[in-house]
Amino acid sequence: MELKAKKFTPDAILPEYKTTGSAGADLCANETVVVKPGQATLIKLGIGFDIPKNHMMLLALRSSTPRKKGLFIPNGMGIIDSDYKGEFMLLVAPLGNEEVVVEKGERIAQTILVPCKHIVNADVEITKIVEVAELEESERGEGGFGSTGK
Repeated sequence: MELKAKKFTPDAILPEYKTTGSAGADLCANETVVVKPGQATLIKLGIGFDIPKNHMMLLALRSSTPRKKGLFIPNGMGIIDSDYKGEFMLLVAPLGNEEVVVEKGERIAQTILVPCKHIVNADVEITKIVEVAELEESERGEGGFGSTGK
């Protein structure tokens, strides 16, 4: 599959998969940004994609970003619809009470291309959400947050 990307500035860095097993392609900051305590800050990434129909892209931090930079995504994860054609941006906030500097060109996040079965078109069965009184039983049941072990 070929994924078309557009640079919104000449010096933007195209995302790349670092290994053949990488689920996400690394995204770089397209500007130096100071993230102040208590503030959510947008970081421009300088790129956008022609996301294929029936797909979306997820934006997530690289696994090392919270530990190395002390940043998190306030809304958990970015979801980018296939009809969005603008520049990708990442919303971050600091975990602590210190300013965090993100340097231009720094690998800060990753994007993951995900199929979306529920998007309406002639080629895809529509997922219909229906209310039920009870959910089917499973081995896990209602256990969450570590209930399956270490």
